[in-house]
Amino acid sequence: MSICGESSLTCKMPGFAAYRDRQQLAFIACIVLILSIILSKFMMTVSMVTLAAIGLVRPDIGDVFKKFWANKAYVAITLVFLVALLSGLYSENIAYLLERLRIKLPFLLLPLAFAGIPAFSQKQYRILLYTLVVLMTLSSLFVLIDLFFYWGMYMDRIGKSGSVPTPIDHIRFSLLVALAVLAGLYLYRNQFYLKYRFEKNILLGCSIFLLLFLHLLAVRSGLLALYAAIFVLIVRYILMTKRYKTGLVMLAFIIALPILAFNFSKSFYTQVHLTKHNFIEFFIKENVGEYSDTQRLASYQMAFKTAGQNNAIIGVGMGDIKDKMSDCYQKYYPEVKPKLPHNQFLFFYVATGLWGLQIFIFAFFFPLWYRQHYKNGFLLAFYVMVFTSFMVEPTLEGAVGTAFYVVFLLIILNSFTNTKTSQGTISIS
Repeated sequence: MSICGESSLTCKMPGFAAYRDRQQLAFIACIVLILSIILSKFMMTVSMVTLAAIGLVRPDIGDVFKKFWANKAYVAITLVFLVALLSGLYSENIAYLLERLRIKLPFLLLPLAFAGIPAFSQKQYRILLYTLVVLMTLSSLFVLIDLFFYWGMYMDRIGKSGSVPTPIDHIRFSLLVALAVLAGLYLYRNQFYLKYRFEKNILLGCSIFLLLFLHLLAVRSGLLALYAAIFVLIVRYILMTKRYKTGLVMLAFIIALPILAFNFSKSFYTQVHLTKHNFIEFFIKENVGEYSDTQRLASYQMAFKTAGQNNAIIGVGMGDIKDKMSDCYQKYYPEVKPKLPHNQFLFFYVATGLWGLQIFIFAFFFPLWYRQHYKNGFLLAFYVMVFTSFMVEPTLEGAVGTAFYVVFLLIILNSFTNTKTSQGTISIS
């Protein structure tokens, strides 16, 4: 039996060794990339460049473009970069335009690269998710230790619309924690382990720990994304299995969990009351202040005014959105520090107008509907989480947010290549 997992004849076929080498290198690069999202922005960039080189630096580059064009999901993803690029034709601030294009470059290069990367095996795909679960569990443990040592200080910070320090931006960190919760459950449900069977129970324990930790961290974006994904998965489970009683028990559990957190987690309790206070400040007292919620709401208001006062059809240009938003703030809220629209769809609406927004919406949702990928529970949950994040944050306007979305989306899509169907029959598989 050959170590290649194929017959000896297949292993000796011309080009097979190069095929295997390219797959292994891409697999290692993905592991490093997942780790570097938390550990090093520099290594994150290096890993993405490495992936691009593995997929694109080859003599048969024409075949890569054929595979790319054949997979319309990959093509759709690149539209995000192309919309931003085209809006540069009417942008005046070239320096800021180049910054936006640099951040969105993975939308162009990585889909092309994955078209040239041999599909990962199901084991490799699950190892990548395993890496995420281990990384986020260890990272969360360090954050938890720090939280307990400085509990009083951090509770006071949360009460003033601050956050607990995390290795990366707390919102992106909470999204990774939420994704790791589902990844751990997926691996446990599929009975995956590297060497020892008891690893399955450890994975389940990691998911439970991360779920509880997320309530203690009390970052509302991550919690909302996780609860939205779990709710959709439960509804999916009920519709697919017709097990209504089991589904209702699951729904009761996710309703009870935040209630318990409200009563037993001071950080969660503080965030709930802070949210209520912030809405009163903005809608009743018409005060923006220094609170994250009121500033988020003000950014929505300024986004619509900026679009309306300029050109709602073609937008202000990706390079000029920061300047135009600042002008609008100076007119209506001169005492408030200008913010970009805290909504990814609003961001594209202001920057690229209605034409760009429509293309962005298409580019975002198409990979989910292409070849009925929505039937895969884990991809569906991932999309719900990202969509929820888009509603309250400009997730793609930072390198980590872009990496979170593009890399995990492409890894999941890549995993479908070695399966007969992307469908699943259980909640998250």
